[in-house]
Amino acid sequence: MENVSKESILKTVKPLREMLKDTTNKFGTKTALQERSGDKFVKYSYNKLDKYVTNLAKMLIKLGVKKGDKISVISKNRPEWTISYLAIHMSGAIVVPLDPLLKEGELFNIIKKANVKIVFCSSDYMFLMNGIKGKLDTLKRIISMDEDHDEVDIHTLISEGKKLDINPFNVPVTNSDLMVLLFTSGTTGKSKGVMLTNENVIYDVLASVDRVVFNENDTFISILPLHHVFEATVGFIGALVKGSTIMYARGYRPSDIIEDIQDSKATIMLGVPLLFEKIALGILKAINKQPFGVKTILRSAYGFVGIMRRFSNANLGKPIFKGLREKSGLSSIRLMVSGGAALKDWVSHTFERLGFPIIQGYGLSEASPVTNVNPLNAANNHSIGPPLVGMEMKIVNPNSEGVGEIAIKGPNVMLGYYEDEEETNKVLRDGWLYTGDIGYIDNKGYFYIKGRQKNVIVTEAGKNIYPEEIEEKLMKSPMIQEVVVMSKRNERTGREEVHAVIYPNLEYNSFYEGKDGQVVANIALEEVGKIIKDEVKSLTNNLATYKRVKSISLQLKEFEKTTTKKIKRHMTNEKKKN
Repeated sequence: MENVSKESILKTVKPLREMLKDTTNKFGTKTALQERSGDKFVKYSYNKLDKYVTNLAKMLIKLGVKKGDKISVISKNRPEWTISYLAIHMSGAIVVPLDPLLKEGELFNIIKKANVKIVFCSSDYMFLMNGIKGKLDTLKRIISMDEDHDEVDIHTLISEGKKLDINPFNVPVTNSDLMVLLFTSGTTGKSKGVMLTNENVIYDVLASVDRVVFNENDTFISILPLHHVFEATVGFIGALVKGSTIMYARGYRPSDIIEDIQDSKATIMLGVPLLFEKIALGILKAINKQPFGVKTILRSAYGFVGIMRRFSNANLGKPIFKGLREKSGLSSIRLMVSGGAALKDWVSHTFERLGFPIIQGYGLSEASPVTNVNPLNAANNHSIGPPLVGMEMKIVNPNSEGVGEIAIKGPNVMLGYYEDEEETNKVLRDGWLYTGDIGYIDNKGYFYIKGRQKNVIVTEAGKNIYPEEIEEKLMKSPMIQEVVVMSKRNERTGREEVHAVIYPNLEYNSFYEGKDGQVVANIALEEVGKIIKDEVKSLTNNLATYKRVKSISLQLKEFEKTTTKKIKRHMTNEKKKN
């Protein structure tokens, strides 16, 4: 976009149902959604999508849905999820996406608290939803996404809606109306309902598109769960607003994802760091299995590209590794965007050197969610990048090093937490959203995250230690899969010291290269601790003495996580105490 400003974006913001009509008028015959069915693709053009959504919205109105009613959606990623979401919005109701990985009790609490009246769900969750319906008088109806079920199904409703003389646009929907009620998973265990308006979401979509440029020629591979606000805002709503195509991946297995990318010729891939790490590791392992001569040439070229990247923005990996990218099945991908957590340096370096542009940013559900993204032509993947257009960011109460809490203001900031004034007042003050993240800004306007305010370790000398800062350094090692840094009392001195609990990447260690350059096959498990201890020491040597890791412990299973794959730090701390 040219000469884009907050004001120019706000002038184009309108409810999603109107944005979708505009896209349909412009790209009616173009494919909007597609999924694999056996050896074929099932495709929905923008015209077909618009008809399905309109007919379903008409039926919802006939079934008694009123403006402001809450309706939920729960299933894996599929066209029916998107159709349900859009129809709920078109009818004037509020969407309450449900996380399929939540337990029955958690889902029950959300449905009860939000006063959800209808749930759209796939057959996988029908038994679960009917069980909840039997306990809640307020939940009136379950609608199946699949035809082979006793409940009324979405396809029947769409067919019936075609016959109705109802215009959903007679139900007024404005930019200030609540569009989605999003319940966060939370690393502390308490779920809060984030209230986002049409303006919140659509502004964030348009500001994101200004930074991450895509258009009708792009195809998104939909991997992240659609209830995840990053996927919903950019990979679903953003894609449809710009006339792009969405290809629903079959699942999370890298081999399936790569095959889906190949067959759909997907160009944009949104993901979380763990997904990109697995793909990068697979590519490096494939290189490692090549004959000695080929492997030597590839490694030399890989190193050469890395050196040249230090002196130029030109990515020589594009021409040099063209053949390797084609063999990897990812040659159609022109952009990778990582969100949800910090991307390991070695992962971003791997993709960049092989010629895959990869950028990362920052956001939170309360901000719809994207607030920062690295510009593709000036990416600094140590940073979360500058704020999107029209979004203000500041550092609150900075210390002598310029480090303080990050606060955000803009049209993307939520109304507040649903029926929770106390929690709302904690984070929303004078129009600013206090994120709880600690960071700083450089002279180019790029922001950096050091950690969460609630995780800061304060030493006896009054020094602040940011666990995430140390974790970021440790995560540079491909030997370390996950790590949580915390304080631990030294039984001898009685002082609190920095301790790291590490889940090692045993898959990497199985082909760890020793100092003599030889591959050590089937490395003994007891050696892993010694190797990682040396690695930790090496990676933290340049830190101030009080920040250095004094002790480590290994665990041979992943840390307990939220459904959005964030480590539950409080659970790790509780285990340490006990």
